[in-house]
Amino acid sequence: MPQAPFFVLLLAAVVPAVLAQDGPPKTMGEKFGGLDILDSPGGLQGLTPVQYTKSQWAWGTLPKLCYDTAVHHNYCNPYDLEVYDVTYSDCPIPTTVCRCNNSPMTIDTIAQRVGQLPVKARQWNGYVSSFAGDYCSAYSDSFHNYFFGDCGNKESVFFHELSHNLDRHNWKDTVLKGTCVADGYSKASWLEAYAQVGVMAGYHGTVQSIYTSQNVSCMVDQVKKVVGQLDGLWRKKPGQMCDRYWIKDTTVCMGPDAEASGNCPAFRTADAAEDVDGVAAVKAPVLPDEKQKKHDALVKELQHHAEVAAGISPAKPAAEKKTKGKKGTKFRA
Repeated sequence: MPQAPFFVLLLAAVVPAVLAQDGPPKTMGEKFGGLDILDSPGGLQGLTPVQYTKSQWAWGTLPKLCYDTAVHHNYCNPYDLEVYDVTYSDCPIPTTVCRCNNSPMTIDTIAQRVGQLPVKARQWNGYVSSFAGDYCSAYSDSFHNYFFGDCGNKESVFFHELSHNLDRHNWKDTVLKGTCVADGYSKASWLEAYAQVGVMAGYHGTVQSIYTSQNVSCMVDQVKKVVGQLDGLWRKKPGQMCDRYWIKDTTVCMGPDAEASGNCPAFRTADAAEDVDGVAAVKAPVLPDEKQKKHDALVKELQHHAEVAAGISPAKPAAEKKTKGKKGTKFRA
């Protein structure tokens, strides 16, 4: 049976510290100037994506999660959302992508970047959403990943966000055993420090040994811990297939115009927790009220940081952006 999501274990140990803006000491060294160094030639960006097929939903209906995210945060007019089921050759359950039509990333760019993630890790991600933004920025709510701007040349961002879905606890003491962290962004919080080492572990599992290709002696305990936890998910092996997926959300109507035009047929309710072709359907865990509040507050904070870094705000919402965005990464949530 698939194990419980790692994030549940993380909440009690790490979330209070993150909300207090606690993180690795600012005086710690920084191994890299940014983890995009692991993208370039021969790195994460060059991984061979899994073959896929895509099918676009008929205009009129959306997954409720996509509708709520786009409308409640003014990321996209719901009538401008495109929904695709992307089915990879290593998993019979499609990855559902919600893309605003002014996103600078095409559906094929998104499908290829997601398809570069090893299946045993990729299966821990639910919906993928893409919206406009001046810069590449993103955040995770522990189950789904949301991207702003053009992240098409930043596979490390996809690895980083998925690492949030794989987070583990007992991390702070491990960091403090060393003299450096992955980069400056790692100092934002213990949570981000983990996800950045998650990218390094992904590089180790998919490209080459992080120990022999990079001198990580200043943070070797961090690297060993995360590689030990995640290597079985990041490391690609011939013939691997998915064995679990988050159950799909309820389908809703885009709005009254879609309903009036007859493009909102009977809505599909959320999937029952049933196996499909031997792949286990997993429902997101229900957290105790206090932990859920902490989780929601954390996601809201990370979401806000990602919005600011992407160049969108209530004054300049993504839904109204006309440009295709500039390449580059200022921040990753």
